Amino acid sequence: MTFATDILSLLFHPKEFFADASRTQSFKLPILYTAVYGILTAAVAYQGAAAAAELIGMPDAAGVLGAIGAVTGFITAFIVWVIVAAFFFVFIKFITHTTAGFKPFLSVTGYTSLPILIGMVFMHLAGAISPGIFDGWTGYLLSFVILLWCMPIWIYGFSSAGNVPSHAVFTALLIPILIMVFFTAYETYTAIEAARQLAETGSINGVQVSYQPPR
Repeated sequence: MTFATDILSLLFHPKEFFADASRTQSFKLPILYTAVYGILTAAVAYQGAAAAAELIGMPDAAGVLGAIGAVTGFITAFIVWVIVAAFFFVFIKFITHTTAGFKPFLSVTGYTSLPILIGMVFMHLAGAISPGIFDGWTGYLLSFVILLWCMPIWIYGFSSAGNVPSHAVFTALLIPILIMVFFTAYETYTAIEAARQLAETGSINGVQVSYQPPR
């Protein structure tokens, strides 16, 4: 298979993609996808941290805070990869009693960095054309769509990794996925409330925020 064919197979035919069980033992593509996602996350984190420095009246620190945000964003992409893989592994191990180790589950989880990356690129391109289009609950809806896109990859990938039926994997994933859905909804709600407070009072949870234009 060519690289492009591999990508299309993973995104739209994950059952066939993971029919080759050796894919769950490889880290080449999972690391590549996660690294590219991490770079994009770093760029977004840089802009966010620099903007936050301006917002709190520290424009001179924008570069330093932006750099810290970028490094943190890149590293966080890999940390989240490991945490999510461990989260799923615990549930699948408990439900299916698979004898497989953690490594193939970590590999499979890394593959889902690709649809997440595509969703993030789409969100920012759409945001550049129509600013604010994915703010608030519309952004949450996009996150939910991406989660649905990731599910077949997780299901068939973990099924191959643990050598267990796909329906057993689906059952094992229900609870952690619901936790992710409700946690993201809570994060979205708190972000909307914080934006509302800032617009109405100029503060967030009692902390005054001021804006000074760059000098």
